[in-house]
Amino acid sequence: MGQPESFWAQLSDEGAGYSVIVEDNGGKAYAYLLDAAGVMVSDVWLYNRGPAPQTTDWSDPSKLPFSNPAEFVSDVEFEPVSSASELFVQWNQYADRPIEARLWVRGQLFAILQHGMAPGKSRLAVKNGPLAKVLER
Repeated sequence: MGQPESFWAQLSDEGAGYSVIVEDNGGKAYAYLLDAAGVMVSDVWLYNRGPAPQTTDWSDPSKLPFSNPAEFVSDVEFEPVSSASELFVQWNQYADRPIEARLWVRGQLFAILQHGMAPGKSRLAVKNGPLAKVLER
């Protein structure tokens, strides 16, 4: 069975009112952390579909959201998300820092978003860049 061309899911923390949106537009995927008012407070690149571009024209807003260039991307094969059942968000609230959302994909920690942290951390990032920081394992 083939992968869908695009994917969208929202996972919420009812207690704090925060939510994580995972969006794959058919070319690349991102996660967005929204606060209780629906304002985006963190984002992170998750993966590209297909080969990563060698360069990205950061000045061209028509390309938003951007694909992550090859120098920042792991060469590990990754099957794109196709169902919300593949996703889980672990919500962490601390007294001394903002809320944190840990996004798990198929049982593996895949990304970390934190209120005010942009970009977040991604499992497939191999070098800190403008779209994702390295998720230390």
